Amino acid sequence: MASRPRAGFGVPEDEVDPQHFVVQISPTGRELVTIIEDYGISGPRIDSDDNTYVDRVVRCTIHPRRWRMVATPLKNAFNERLKSRRYRTGRWDVGENRVHRLLGREMCVLLWAVEQCEEDLVPAAINAWLGLRPEERWWLYAMAAHTSGKAGDHDRGWRKAIRFGLTEGATLPDNHRSTLLDRL
Repeated sequence: MASRPRAGFGVPEDEVDPQHFVVQISPTGRELVTIIEDYGISGPRIDSDDNTYVDRVVRCTIHPRRWRMVATPLKNAFNERLKSRRYRTGRWDVGENRVHRLLGREMCVLLWAVEQCEEDLVPAAINAWLGLRPEERWWLYAMAAHTSGKAGDHDRGWRKAIRFGLTEGATLPDNHRSTLLDRL
């Protein structure tokens, strides 16, 4: 039986420094929310840009308003998966929130899609993201993280493709559909 996590979203406490993601939420709620991939004891990775070894990589920074738009759908999706494996559920708190490495990859795909899009497209991106299987999200993360996976790479390569793929042409959930008269 797998170890049962007790902190964050799926990060086991009985493993010594596992690879995971960290979501940093400021106490004021005004600073950017930062998503960091922490390689843990598995060791540092080589940073191809600087040709140095790094233990942590900032994958995304997102405006707090956009974070609040996606935080609940992320929490619900993660908790549903954790419950199915009989793990303890999690919630977003101020400070550092640890997220299992696979869930963190899925989270990055959604955050990369909404970080630069128009705010009225965020519900469509969430809907499209929920329609993807976890394996599809992991594949998208792997494609983007290799060439454009750092916080400042939001308008390059696969990151740009993820944004357009999840927002352009995606359908809004029924409760977010508006008519022309609603926009006037």
